[in-house]
Amino acid sequence: MEGGISAGTAAAQVFRAKKVALRDGRTAMIRRAGPRDAEAVIAHVNAVGAEGIHIMTEKLRRTPREEKVVFRNADGRAGLYIVASVDGEIVGSADIERGRQTKNRHTASLGIAIRKDSRGLGLGLAMMRTLIAWARSVGIRKVTLGVFASNTPALALYRRLGFTEEGRLRGQVILRTKPVDEILLALWP
Repeated sequence: MEGGISAGTAAAQVFRAKKVALRDGRTAMIRRAGPRDAEAVIAHVNAVGAEGIHIMTEKLRRTPREEKVVFRNADGRAGLYIVASVDGEIVGSADIERGRQTKNRHTASLGIAIRKDSRGLGLGLAMMRTLIAWARSVGIRKVTLGVFASNTPALALYRRLGFTEEGRLRGQVILRTKPVDEILLALWP
């Protein structure tokens, strides 16, 4: 407990819904995902996954009912799932989950998916900063993620935020018939 605020309370104080001005003039709202977002989040992740080149997930296997339970049970201490919407449509989603065991509770794993028409506009940066701030607020000492070597814009963003390469899984994925490395990155916030 620091300054009389528990980690859970601090997390709630650090994350507040916020508006972000995108470089194309649109405004995105970044907020915590809730049960009412279940179907839209599934559709969003499936749309990004269908591109076949940016995220490991091709299609979420959870039903809307199962996804609602995930969001309903999110407590803000073990993880955070956020969405970004423009004109009411989800164009970005990101989540971070801390290690579940005593030995790795100081770490968290992060994932992000941004729709094609909303990439390169500052949304990914804003969402990543939100998750990193959450991680700091709950005492996370290391944030990790995996990214395909072919995803050079994402790699540039992560490096800009201070992530460094910790490993490389050679030929880990096949993208459009070609083997591509998965790069393992970490940030020590």
